[in-house]
Amino acid sequence: MRKCFSVFKYGTALLGAVFLSTALYAAEEAAPGAKGMSDEEFTPVKEVMSVKFVQMEKPYHLSVHELGSAFKEVKGVTVNLQMQDKAFPNGGGSVKTAEVKGIHDGITVFFQVSWDDATKDSRVIAPQQFRDGVALMFPLGKVTISTEEKFSPRMGDRQKPVNLWHWKADWEVDLVAASGIDEVSSQYPGMHDDFSTNPISQTYHKGLMQSPSILAGGISAGNMFSLPNRGRVVEDLNAEGFGTLTTQDHQDVDGCSEYEHGRWTVIMHRPLNTGDTFDVQFVPGESTYFNMAVWNGDKEDRNGQKNISTQWHPLELERIAW
Repeated sequence: MRKCFSVFKYGTALLGAVFLSTALYAAEEAAPGAKGMSDEEFTPVKEVMSVKFVQMEKPYHLSVHELGSAFKEVKGVTVNLQMQDKAFPNGGGSVKTAEVKGIHDGITVFFQVSWDDATKDSRVIAPQQFRDGVALMFPLGKVTISTEEKFSPRMGDRQKPVNLWHWKADWEVDLVAASGIDEVSSQYPGMHDDFSTNPISQTYHKGLMQSPSILAGGISAGNMFSLPNRGRVVEDLNAEGFGTLTTQDHQDVDGCSEYEHGRWTVIMHRPLNTGDTFDVQFVPGESTYFNMAVWNGDKEDRNGQKNISTQWHPLELERIAW
């Protein structure tokens, strides 16, 4: 009996130690400021990007070509990129740098991002296909970022949310698709369709065949990746650290792109002020920060497997000069 009690006592103690160490590890993993990050990552780069005030007449159709002249004399900043190496699964590393420029006309802010990419990957129909993409990230509210005032440049932190603008190359393809979304049949025109070739199915499953919400669960769930005719190429999101990325109910950001001579140029734009607490608000004469990531579809980048900047970049909006 005494032996059994000793085994029980020491077993309980060992089990308690295991639970305690697990709890401490979990707390360390969840601590603000992403485990394993250096002070350098909490130190913004010194170069400040000026978002220039430009008086311009917006073209009816916003395109990289039409907006090109507005960016022509604007000085950009070069952002160094590396593989995403903190959150599993790691990945990226094929895109080393990107150039970012910013302008505003007192009403709308425009950011232009350019980077080299040997292939244009703008379709994700087949399982082995992955899209090119780029995202800009901004802290919400007025913040000061330093080694004393830590704010993670990797998706933000708990109670330190960020606003992300994510351009996706395949969403541009969807804009011109006949059905409002690039479908499997466009890549596989000879594919077999049980519903349309089976006369019994046509009779007994007519309601099912005519119900996209049933056939496509993503549409029923309101998933923006599944919705046809979404009418935009940029997704407006928020996050408070790894694993918290959430799309906004109200989408304010749009954009356009051009792929030429092995180089992407993407312009994302939005009103300076939206009045939405989940959006970054831009005020001429004031400053904030940005960070970014690039996805190279040809190298199978997706989700957290991406090319990232590990430091915040200061930006300042030039005052309006009417």
